[in-house]
Amino acid sequence: MIHDLLRERPSAEFHPDICIVGAGAAGICLAVELERQGKRVMVLEGGGREIEETAQEPYRSEVVGHVHRGIHEGRVRAHGGTTTRWGGQILELNAEDFERRAWIEESGWPFSREELEPFYLRALGCEGLGDVTLEDAEVWRKIGLGKPEFPAMQTYLTRWCPEPNLARVHAKKLETSESVQVWLHANAVELLLDGETVRGLRCRTQTGLEMVVEAQQFVFCMGAIECVRFFLQPREGALPWNRSGLLGRHFQDHIDANAASLLPRNPRRFARIFDNIFFGGYKYHPKLRLAPDEQSRAKVLNCAATMSFESEMDEALDVTKMTAKHLMRGHWGEVKPVDVLRTARHTPLLMRQTLRYALKHRAYNPPGAEVRLRVHCEQRPDGESSITLGEERDSLGLLRARLDWRISELELRTIRYFAETAAGSLADIADVKIDAALLSGNAAFVERCDDSNHHMGGMRMAASPGEGVVTPDLLLHGLRNAYVCSSAVFPSSGFSNPTHTVIALAMRLADQLAKV
Repeated sequence: MIHDLLRERPSAEFHPDICIVGAGAAGICLAVELERQGKRVMVLEGGGREIEETAQEPYRSEVVGHVHRGIHEGRVRAHGGTTTRWGGQILELNAEDFERRAWIEESGWPFSREELEPFYLRALGCEGLGDVTLEDAEVWRKIGLGKPEFPAMQTYLTRWCPEPNLARVHAKKLETSESVQVWLHANAVELLLDGETVRGLRCRTQTGLEMVVEAQQFVFCMGAIECVRFFLQPREGALPWNRSGLLGRHFQDHIDANAASLLPRNPRRFARIFDNIFFGGYKYHPKLRLAPDEQSRAKVLNCAATMSFESEMDEALDVTKMTAKHLMRGHWGEVKPVDVLRTARHTPLLMRQTLRYALKHRAYNPPGAEVRLRVHCEQRPDGESSITLGEERDSLGLLRARLDWRISELELRTIRYFAETAAGSLADIADVKIDAALLSGNAAFVERCDDSNHHMGGMRMAASPGEGVVTPDLLLHGLRNAYVCSSAVFPSSGFSNPTHTVIALAMRLADQLAKV
């Protein structure tokens, strides 16, 4: 059931087994899975049911390194977390992302991809993708095509959640279950410790109302930056979970940039390869990645790219697609009259979209669209790219985050190598013109590099307390009953969207906690 700390107080009769901090993707999926396994759960969410401007105030942060847009635009303090804003793209990490790569310092996870395989499958069900086609080749076969192949590159498909907002996906369970309580406007502000055991968690509204939550186990499912900020807050004595001194270090995001422009030699063939696929109620997005043996040979990071289609019709296309999505999902309240009118004015465009969708199971991109090779590049786990605390306090009394985001020469070399490899691999279907600033190493290219709202690292997992902040089981080093289930624990990041892996970790953690 959903409650609001601004208006009510918890009943003394409800004793949660597990307290979860954060009602985003990880927190919601973990709560639903734990309830299924017979646990009583309390979920604490700092925001309200909908996005409130005042609730975002604690996220205001200081940026001292490379410009980082996502620290403010890519975090949401509300029921559903960032799933209220994202597109819902799902992708697993690759096997090499878990491995120690000798040319990438601090790379490697404390377990292999095989450890997460069964939990990746379970995560699909939690994301509303239980019936999605798993094999890429099978998706291509269903639309009458073979899987595209290119030298030194690999094609792959991402899957997209039919309903991105996981608070909506699990609304019935969260609203009605007697075993799950979600408390809104309940911001975690202080861990109350008894030696190595967390005996309680102090929560506070922005208006100053407080409560202390007691539970057997505590799980922090906040975003990477907010998790780090919470555990960096000063307290008496040393921070027991930071014996390694690595708390806040190795922050990573995915570098997002246009690396090249493309002119298709045969636009129809190009569209068959790269236009989005719609089949069986699901969306599949074709992309390119650098083959693992090429990464190893060139000693570069993992990198991939999407074909970005840009035209004068983009705004009209976006409006018609978004309006159609809201209507199909029954979200009538999100459809503005002006959008309906604009969609009606673009009826011919809507018809072209509909026909291509119905007859070919593909998205529609205008014939005159300019095509860009939009890369998303892994970052090396750089200890200098970090989250620390500033001197100013927020409305909850906590010190604000201070982000120093770095882009290294290895990342720029990886993007350059990827673009050059793509130019050769795609030569039969397109002329590829690589960005001149990228080729020359001009600083202008770095200035155009953006982040991806994929915040990772800062609380890396490791078997030893001298090498990380949490154990491979996500338990905070130095504590007996507090866990972190967040992309903050990623030792390295690959190029994949992190949410699917975080939810897989949540499924794995649920099984562990259900046994306690």
